[in-house]
Amino acid sequence: MTPIEIIKFNLQERQYPYFEDNELKILLENNNNNVLKASWKGCLLKATADDGTNLGPLKTESNRDYWLGLAEQYKNDYERSLSGSGTTTGYKTSMKRVDAQ
Repeated sequence: MTPIEIIKFNLQERQYPYFEDNELKILLENNNNNVLKASWKGCLLKATADDGTNLGPLKTESNRDYWLGLAEQYKNDYERSLSGSGTTTGYKTSMKRVDAQ
């Protein structure tokens, strides 16, 4: 698979088309040709653009939270790739406190 095809898969372009191929190429180039970083930024762009719509009695829900959650996953994967840590289990070993202490 090419990097563009991987980004299309990561951004679920078949189910939720948003980007043209040339835009995906620019997205990849602007993010140092890093697929994970481009996927993270692409999800953020989709979240920004995705708002619910009301047309009379018809209403479409926003998928903004979905795209932000997916962006967070790609951000974590990207940052992990920079840190050089090899294997990951996907488990969190520490969490932030809700009361910010």
